[in-house]
Amino acid sequence: MTAVTHWTGREARALREALRLSIRDFADRLGVAARTISNWEAAGGDIRPRPDMQAVLDTALARASATERDRFTHLTSELLPSGLESEDRLPTVSADDLGQISAALEDARRYFDGDVVGQFRERLRLLARDDGSSGPRAALPAALGLVGAIDRSARTVRTDLRRQLLAVGARAAEFTGWLYRDAGGRVQAAYWRDRATEWAQEAGDLAMQGYVLLRKSQAAWDDRDAPRMLTLARAAQDGPWQVPPRVRAEAAQQEARAHAMLGARLQTVEAKLHEARELLGDPGEHDLGSGYTYPLFSVQAALCYCEAGEPERALEAHARWQAYRGFSRRDRAYFLSLMGTSLARAGQPEEAARVGLAAHDTASDVSSSRIRLELRRLVTVLRRGPDRPLAVQRLFDAVRSK
Repeated sequence: MTAVTHWTGREARALREALRLSIRDFADRLGVAARTISNWEAAGGDIRPRPDMQAVLDTALARASATERDRFTHLTSELLPSGLESEDRLPTVSADDLGQISAALEDARRYFDGDVVGQFRERLRLLARDDGSSGPRAALPAALGLVGAIDRSARTVRTDLRRQLLAVGARAAEFTGWLYRDAGGRVQAAYWRDRATEWAQEAGDLAMQGYVLLRKSQAAWDDRDAPRMLTLARAAQDGPWQVPPRVRAEAAQQEARAHAMLGARLQTVEAKLHEARELLGDPGEHDLGSGYTYPLFSVQAALCYCEAGEPERALEAHARWQAYRGFSRRDRAYFLSLMGTSLARAGQPEEAARVGLAAHDTASDVSSSRIRLELRRLVTVLRRGPDRPLAVQRLFDAVRSK
């Protein structure tokens, strides 16, 4: 079963041929000009359609019949480069997965016999609950089906219900963006975060608009883009929206981390951390940010101290979350990979490698690109040392093998 990692001109042509359509008819189905399709196919693998067109192609494939999807699978099976391991690609969307997406789209119709908004909200809750244990590879097909079903349903309901649907859709789109971020699909993640903002604006959900800015600031951390982290974190706190206290707390922490990365005085960093901790004590009544807990704050405070050049204090903060059992396997492994960098900078390379190896094992199980990225950064820090203990060499070998 072929997976669509990124749509290129080759996959677009395979889909057109699987549907048995001419270029003009295929263009009409996608809602684009025939010349656009011709350009894609002429460029082949050298062109990658825009993110919105990637989503249109996803939808076209999801709505294909089982026979058409099987043809597409056969046509694309010869397009994958030999030797490319699944861990190096985005989570796959197979023909079976696309069947689940189509089923979700069809299920949306029967929701109108009951509480359509409540049904979609419950589906999203269940997806988010299982995310940390199954990883993006398992969750993405269902998430794509959910946002597709919401989008389709929102086109056929009265205006007041449409706004409620789009409020749920904004959260589902942001969650889909998060899954792509964890999987390493940065272009797709940015697309779905922008879609979340658009739907939140249409729904009049100001708090969600501010929350997406926080999530964008967190994504900037993956690139260590401190200026972008800082301005987005400030925008999440200072915009026209009133975000819940815990969202504001996490944004304040994010600002503290950006300050540390930009070389601000430790006093400035700690002032924002103090502000975040004070806000964390107010749970508020909004469910946005409800998952932001003191143990998670401890992890993030550790990152602030590590970036501020205080690895020993970072390790003190890391110690405060170690006994907490509420983190998922994926999250705990991610935090261990970050803790490894603090240990390495504190002059404890063997312990850094030990926790890095533990994180590495989970990264493979849950297909988390973020964990692998942090482990590569950890290896870079460890490489600076004069000696290479056996545990460090094992980590080097494990990371290199991926």
